[in-house]
Amino acid sequence: MRPANGGRRALAAALPFAVLVVVSIAAVALGVRSVPPGEAVDALLTWIGGTEPADIAGAAVVSRVPRTVTGIVVGAALAVSGLAIQGATRNPLGDPGILGLGAGAHLAVVIGLVLGITGNLGVLIALAALGTLAAAVLVYTVAAAASRLGGAGGGAPGPLSLTLAGAAVAAGAGSLTSAALLVDQQAREQFRFWAVGTLARADLPDALALGAVVLIGILAVLAAAPGLDAVALGDDMAHGLGARPERLRAVLLGATVLLSAAATALAGPIGFVGLMVPHALRRLGPGSTRALVIGCAGWGAVLVVLADIVGRLVIAPQGVPIGVATVLLGVPVLLVLLQRGRVMAP
Repeated sequence: MRPANGGRRALAAALPFAVLVVVSIAAVALGVRSVPPGEAVDALLTWIGGTEPADIAGAAVVSRVPRTVTGIVVGAALAVSGLAIQGATRNPLGDPGILGLGAGAHLAVVIGLVLGITGNLGVLIALAALGTLAAAVLVYTVAAAASRLGGAGGGAPGPLSLTLAGAAVAAGAGSLTSAALLVDQQAREQFRFWAVGTLARADLPDALALGAVVLIGILAVLAAAPGLDAVALGDDMAHGLGARPERLRAVLLGATVLLSAAATALAGPIGFVGLMVPHALRRLGPGSTRALVIGCAGWGAVLVVLADIVGRLVIAPQGVPIGVATVLLGVPVLLVLLQRGRVMAP
């Protein structure tokens, strides 16, 4: 029986990445100028071999590679960050927005636009990452201070204080963002383009560079995964089982900062991926928490790339931005989960 179970687990772990290969081929093949899958694969192999495709169809395939790679990186980052934040805050409805990380990135980008220092995507990425980090530090500081006032030992922030501090920081950053946009029309016009999530802005070097950052974040969550089950029982029980919930929470929050900063910088705000994917996989009962992390990375990438394909084809040639597509998909899924009582605690 054990070999059979091991085979099923290996198949379950490999399945999302096999599906991702198929979906990625579809992503580079489909568009305003669609290309048969076989020709798309040939064009990709030619390009990977160092030769630019000579025909228009091949050039169209290659032109879609950056947004496909961006979708893979962003999807994996959002899904794993959602899992991490749900575990850190013990909030089954958690995603990176719960800590105000997206609001911090928005505010930093708007400040850059108002000051005229967002000349290229690299600067935009740096600002978004800086805003995400600043929001995370502020949330953790406020939550730790609240815990000290509440008499918690060492001032270690608990899940409730983190959630409340995140909501407060998100509201404050959102108000400052709105105020800055009201006084600068040019910044408002530029921000409107960035504020709707899209995979079309980043180029391949940016996606690959931030892909390395995402990999570090996923590895950090993998390292912390064995302690998630203990923390889910509560801090007192976790201490009794020999776990270090404060240290684990700090690792998970740090990983969330890396993952959400990379995703936001590459694609802007994209919602519901970090909420949907972990809950869907928990319903399937993965063999271990580490398997859940790996599954989130794979299926998150599949979801974002697939949503981008649908968004491109529904209203061609303009397309629907990926941020809109995931919201349109996520809201009904969330309502169904809530109605049926299937939102599972981390």
